[in-house]
Amino acid sequence: MNNAMRDIKQHFWIIALLFLINSCSKKASEPIVARAGKTTISLSEFRDRYEFTPHILLTKNKKRNKKNALISLLGEKILAEEAYHRKLNNNEKFRTYAEQMQKEAVIEALFEKEVASKIKISDQEVKQGFFLSQTELDLHVLSFDDMQQAQEAKKQIDAGRSFLQVKRDFETDVFISADSVLTLTMKWGEAHPKLEDAAYKLNPNQVSEPIEADEMFFILKLLQKRTNALITETDYLNQASSIRKKIKQRKRAEMFIEYMRALMMDKEMKVSHQIFDLVADELEKFYPIKDSTSIASKIEGFTEVIVDSLQNRTLADHLDEPFARFNDGSVWTVGDFIKKLSVGPYRLSYQSKASFRNSLRRVIRRMAEFESLSEKGKALGLEKTYYVRYQTKMWNDAYLAQQLRQEVIDTVDISDDEVRYYYHHHKNNYIGPEMVNLHEILVNDETLANRIYQQIKNGEDITKLAQKYNKRAISSKSDGVMGYFSTSALGKIGEVAKNLKIGEIGGPVKTRNNQYSVFKVLDKKQRGPLPLEDVWDNVKQDALTDKRIRKIDDFLLQLADKYSIKVEQAVLDTMTTTDINMMVLKQHFPNRTAAPFVIPLHKSYQWQKLMEKIFTLNR
Repeated sequence: MNNAMRDIKQHFWIIALLFLINSCSKKASEPIVARAGKTTISLSEFRDRYEFTPHILLTKNKKRNKKNALISLLGEKILAEEAYHRKLNNNEKFRTYAEQMQKEAVIEALFEKEVASKIKISDQEVKQGFFLSQTELDLHVLSFDDMQQAQEAKKQIDAGRSFLQVKRDFETDVFISADSVLTLTMKWGEAHPKLEDAAYKLNPNQVSEPIEADEMFFILKLLQKRTNALITETDYLNQASSIRKKIKQRKRAEMFIEYMRALMMDKEMKVSHQIFDLVADELEKFYPIKDSTSIASKIEGFTEVIVDSLQNRTLADHLDEPFARFNDGSVWTVGDFIKKLSVGPYRLSYQSKASFRNSLRRVIRRMAEFESLSEKGKALGLEKTYYVRYQTKMWNDAYLAQQLRQEVIDTVDISDDEVRYYYHHHKNNYIGPEMVNLHEILVNDETLANRIYQQIKNGEDITKLAQKYNKRAISSKSDGVMGYFSTSALGKIGEVAKNLKIGEIGGPVKTRNNQYSVFKVLDKKQRGPLPLEDVWDNVKQDALTDKRIRKIDDFLLQLADKYSIKVEQAVLDTMTTTDINMMVLKQHFPNRTAAPFVIPLHKSYQWQKLMEKIFTLNR
């Protein structure tokens, strides 16, 4: 999933959260959009997969958009069909994953049954929400991993330190430039309720107390408040419906927390310090902790690497030992905990060892809550509902299809001759800019620069002058010879050099640092394909990717001969969809997307051609 939208901590109210889909009432007899072998794509699944997948080729033609998405989704389903045939679903990793996805669906169904159905909203609440929605807040935001940090930061702010100074001291918000503080505009109904409640009570330049929200801790400073003073009753009537939906979403979250607290009231859990430290020590070797040596540069989503690697590491000798004990007599072993962590929608902090361990403790609590909710839902028989079966099957198909896809592309390698062949036919993809090599003298004084310019014009040795006067550090050891660089670099120096001939003198040119450059053009390289040896790694990766795409394309054609594909064109044509085209996350599981992403197959040209024929035949 990627990365500007990946960090909920930094963009708490920018990312759209999925309020739980009212899918529990869906019927098993709902229309079928398409079939691939024995696997079907229901109307519900296609809508969810289409609306909650960011599309790279979205157009204004909604009919074409739906068709493109269905072609890619059918590719996934036919891969899943073959994966079941090859019994990849018997793999332990898959079984662990499938159990997790069923539990998540059960919890969603439980919430819908026990909480959401009881939500009531008064007209007065809608009016209050409407008036709040007419005000936007500009805020400085600091976020922390634990309350102690946040409280200490607040003390420093109260003592007169600026938000920027505190940000630097605590090394918080690392994805924001060290020279700035996260600044956001808050609109009512788009942020966490606790953050909104605190922010809307602030006066300009007032700083909030630390606020806990979704296992993070925030300090807000109100910079500016903008209120729409020209509102009418018509405005209220037009917006009342959307305001009611936002209030419902807020109440969903609040009531879910209360429901969970009541469920956990009598449940106690104990984890010994010794076993926690042992597990944390080993996990720190897998995760990219900033102040430790990590064997992983980044681990996202389903962390299979943990399960794979435990067999040969210290934890392998402790997998059967108790990790957590509960007052009802149940026990999680170390192995149980690792498996749950590897597939769960849990968020860990990698900022430091301390923050990692704090977040790991929070994850353990969340995990206990998750398991209790799942057990409650299963006790009510919710795993048998259509919604749970539909959700589980959808996630399982996507997982198996990806596993088989990976198996296929892992068989592909690339030879040096293939790299050369690819480069020969794609040279124009590796165009280098116009380059110049300058012999330069950079000085601080304009008068001196003019004198040096005249001396060079009069035939004096530029090398000796550079040895005496040049202030540019990067060329000091080469007597002012800069080497090749793009004419788009170095600002005005590059612009002037671009228009000079080899051997001509340029300058003095004033730089952005108020220095002055005098130079001689030693050589120029025209814009054009870069030599293969200069771009070998990039070409090799592109050639390998292209070969993998063609391998998948061929494999899909083989599967199409094995499994029949049918498209219900009438159902597809009549269904309505919304082009959200953004990543949407589940409200209860903020590390889980609302639906598995549909991997685009627009470059699988044979598959596209075959599907066009099938669409034509099914009209």
